Parts: sequence; C-alpha cells; structure tokens
Amino acid sequence: MGNGIWALSLVLSVRPWCIMVPLPMRGLLRSAFAATTALLLCCVILGIAYATGMLAGGHMYAFELPCKLSFPFAVIVGIVAGVISYRRPHDQSALLAAAIGAALGCLYWYLSERVFALRFTDRWQWGFLSLDYELQALSCWVAAGASAMMVAFSRRTKTMLSTAAILCLSAALLPAPVFNSLTDNQELTVAFVTPMTLGADAAARPEAAIDGSKQFDPTPETAHVLEKLRVSGIQGEYRVTNLCRVGTGKKSLQIIVVSAPVQGRELLPEPRSAEVIYVRKPNGWQRIPSEAPVLSRSVEIWEPGTSDDSLATFGIPDASRISLVGRVRSNGAAVSRA
Repeated sequence: MGNGIWALSLVLSVRPWCIMVPLPMRGLLRSAFAATTALLLCCVILGIAYATGMLAGGHMYAFELPCKLSFPFAVIVGIVAGVISYRRPHDQSALLAAAIGAALGCLYWYLSERVFALRFTDRWQWGFLSLDYELQALSCWVAAGASAMMVAFSRRTKTMLSTAAILCLSAALLPAPVFNSLTDNQELTVAFVTPMTLGADAAARPEAAIDGSKQFDPTPETAHVLEKLRVSGIQGEYRVTNLCRVGTGKKSLQIIVVSAPVQGRELLPEPRSAEVIYVRKPNGWQRIPSEAPVLSRSVEIWEPGTSDDSLATFGIPDASRISLVGRVRSNGAAVSRA
C-alpha cells in the first residue's frame, strides 16, 4: 500500500518538458506525457487493488482484463491530449481537463468491453457485463483519464495533485465494497453431509479441493458443522464430505444433508449472514430454521450421472454468478470437475 501511494505521488508530480519548446513539439510532448501518465496510473490503481485484496469480486479477470485494455486507452488519451494541445496550446482549467479525461474513461469503458465481447458472441452487448469487471474497469479508467489530463494541462498545485491522488486511491479501494453492497456478497461456507457408513471415520478430512474454493483449515469448521447438526436435533451419525467457501464479507454457513441419491434438480437458497441446514423430506427440502433470511442466489443440486456412484452433483454460485461445480460420492469422497 505504501509503495503504491509513493508511485502514485511520483507519477503525478512529474512535469512534462513543455517549457521553452516550439508549440508543435509542445503538443507532441504533452500527448506522450498524457498517454504515459494514464497508463502508469492505470497500473498503479489496479496494482493497489490487487495488492490490498480489494479487487471487486476477487476474480483475477477483474485485474487482468482492465490491465490489458489500459494500453489502447492510454493511446486514446494521448491522441486527445495532442489534439487539444494543438488547438489550445495554453494550460486549461483543472476542472475542464478532468471532465474531458473522465468522459474519455466512460466512453472507452462502454465501448471497449462490448467490442471485445463482440469477438466471442458475434452480437452487440447492450446490457452490462460482469458487474465486478464493470466497476473495476470504469473506476480505473475514469480516475486515470481525469488525473492524467489534469496533470498534463493544468498547473500542478498541491490541491490539484491531492485531488488526483484521492481520485486514484478511491478508484483502487472503492469498487470492492460497492460490489459487495450491490450483490449481497458474503463469505459463504457450504458443507455437504452424508450418513456414516460402516467403518467410516467421522473425523476424516472433508474434501475442499474444488477449483475456485477459498483455502481454509477445515478441521474447526467440520467440528462446528457436526455440532450444529446435533443441536438442531437431526438424528443419526454423519460425516462432512465436502467443504467449499466462496465470497467475502459477512460469514454464512449452509449445511446440506444428502442421505440418498438426489432426484431431479433443486435450488436451495443461500442464507443471508446466517447458518441454515437443508434436509431432504418426502415433501421436499426442509430449511432449518425455516425463518432464516435467505438471498436470491441458490446452491443448485441435481441428480448424479448414471455412470458413477455419486449421491448428488452441485453448483455453488458466488456474487459474480460464477459457480463451483462438484459431486458427492456415496463412499464419502468428493470429486471436483469444471
């Protein structure tokens, strides 16, 4: 974090070599300076978000894709700066320069990702794409564009530099909490529980190796799950076969008791900052406690394939609507798959 702030202040404090040079050369230098500043600020903003764990949604594509698309954005900023410098060679007001840079960021944000998506879908995407990427890219390019144009075209006073620094830091640190608030993001732990079989070990380590699951120590969570079942009055001996964790924020626990092969496809709503148990009954899945608050997202569970001994196949979506997919086997082993 400290290195990011130092790099940010260094970029913003550099002056372009626009003094005592002919006007055409001054425009060229301003153009190059604006483009370089925009690119460096994009890298600093995204770097701070990544280093502090504040990427919206927590997925690497929200870092990698804006990084790659920042290169043409910097070129566009440089071209616009060169045109403005040629037509109006004198310094501009900081507010006007920031407005032009922010407008460039907004326009590039809207067009670039839809042109990029056009390559894969063969049709124009009018709506929003993944919200975590949208927030990360928009905040990065708006802040970088506004700050780069301010630095290139206005007098570098302490007030202007402080404003640009605050703008860039906000672009790095605010998308994640905004995303979490808009999507009800939470740290959800999902535990799949099966009845004990003869000779099975209740304390055996559960499977938690599905690609995309957050890494954590399953031992205390396993003990908590089994205690939760006992306190809830569910009869029988059980063991935890699967433990998966997704998301960030307030903690939630969803326990799914799978006693027999699942038939059909069911949606089990995720708890909202709560702990719930789902048990299969003759009339459907029962939620314990029934009054527990739930989200609009659901863990999906469906019947296994005919060629294996699985009890169920499941999908666990996170706030970005990306699902972890796996299966629970009757012998207690879980096998992950894409």
